[in-house]
Amino acid sequence: MLGWIAFTVFLVFWAFAWRYQIKLAFGVLIGLVLGGVLGQFIGPYDSFEEVPLWLPPAPFMFVVITFFLYAFIAWYVLDYKANKQ
Repeated sequence: MLGWIAFTVFLVFWAFAWRYQIKLAFGVLIGLVLGGVLGQFIGPYDSFEEVPLWLPPAPFMFVVITFFLYAFIAWYVLDYKANKQ
């Protein structure tokens, strides 16, 4: 029962995001699809000892790698524009 309540609450939050912040809603939708696809290959685990060491910090690694990529792209674009002028 608690699962259905949580599902309904998150569905309402997603509906608000779709109405007011469509880019956020698309990001959530893409993340759910990617998580659903990748989840088929990662789990399930019977105990905590079976969980790979890299799995818990994986979201943080993806965020850091994304920030590094954005920083490199911004640096490259700004450097290119500075040399062009």
